[in-house]
Order: sequence, then C-alpha cells, then structure tokens
Amino acid sequence: MTKPEFTKWIASKIPEVSQPLSYYNSDLTAAPESHGTSHVSVLDAEGNAVSATTTVNLLLGSKRISPTLGIIWNNLMDDFSTPGQPNAFGFPPSEANFIEPGKRPLSAMAPTIVYNKNDGKVKMVVGGSGGSRIISAVAQTIIRSQIFHQNIKEAVDAPRFHNQFIPNITEYETTIPASIIESLESQYLQTFTPISIQESVIQAITVENDGLIHANSDFRRRTAANPAGY
Repeated sequence: MTKPEFTKWIASKIPEVSQPLSYYNSDLTAAPESHGTSHVSVLDAEGNAVSATTTVNLLLGSKRISPTLGIIWNNLMDDFSTPGQPNAFGFPPSEANFIEPGKRPLSAMAPTIVYNKNDGKVKMVVGGSGGSRIISAVAQTIIRSQIFHQNIKEAVDAPRFHNQFIPNITEYETTIPASIIESLESQYLQTFTPISIQESVIQAITVENDGLIHANSDFRRRTAANPAGY
C-alpha cells in the first residue's frame, strides 16, 4: 500500500464523474462509525513523534467496568462481521472481516506521522477521532497542510467533506461555499447532505521549514481540551 505504483493504480480507477455504487464495489459493506475514541499527537525536543488513537468502540464500550482495575471494557468485537447479522450500526457482514483466531477487526483509525524522506525529520504528526469519519478528516488535514501549504490552524479548522460509500451521499459542513457544492453537483453528479459540524476531531502538529512547531486541537471537540503545548 505504500508503493507509488499502488497509489497510481488507485488514482487511475477514480473517474471524473460520480458513479453508482456498483462501480465501486459489488459487496455493499462499509467501515462502521464508532464512539468513545480519543487521539493524541506528540512531538518531543529530540524530534521523536507519536501518533496514537485509542478507543472503546461504542459509547462506554461494553458498558462493563472492571471491579479491580476500574477501567471500562471495550466492545471492539462488534467491529468484526458476524455471518447473517449486521453490526451495531446496521452495516451488512463482510466475509473478509469474519471472526478468526489471531485476526484483528477492521478499523477506521488513521494515526499518521509525515516525515521528510531526505533527512528523516518529522514534518507532521496527526490523527483523530470520529469513527468512520477519521480517515477523511485526517486525509483532508494532511492535504491542506502539506500540499496546499496552509498553516495547521487553517488545515484543521477548514470545513470538511465525508463519504463512506454507504450511504452513497457526501456529507459537507455548511461553511463550504455554496458555489463549490453547486459545481460538484452539476458537473460531477455528486449527491450531498449538509451538516453544521462534522463528528470528527483532529489533533495535529507540524514542524515548519524554520524549525518552529505549530499545533492545533480541533474546535469540533464537544468537551473541553487543554491548549496544545510544548
């Protein structure tokens, strides 16, 4: 998946105009949305970076607490598929995700560290929470930061799109200019649904060319978050 040839092959399969679901996959499955997730991005004085996402899956996990440790047990088994039975979010079962010994369930986590391949130094540490919306939110933040050269405040705070295949509707935050949505609908046949704030929360750090470190904690987080620090 990390080879340029694989990336080019994926890009070659993306048409200019939106297609029906059958074009993308005949097995109508999708990654489940989860709750109870948190993410931390860390960069130390030596340039060591950590991007870590943790979750108990559904809200309060299995809703059981250890009487000795005081921790909440997760219910990540629901991320697996069970034959003939949808998961907690109504997604149909997928044979590739059936429960087997030594196997891990599919997950939407996307903890990421971006580094300069020439000198090995870290350029960006990023990740987030938000179930199935994590992947699209992390990708858009990286693109805005590393390709569009926005600062980390702009990249994280910018309005987001999200499409998870099922349902085949692209979710967009209403702060996106109406002209962009109209163009995507008329020219590329996209189907949209508006939302005020997306259920994704990004934590990100960048190291600029002058060596300065910038960090931003997503304003979309519903509970209080301590200011990013160094």
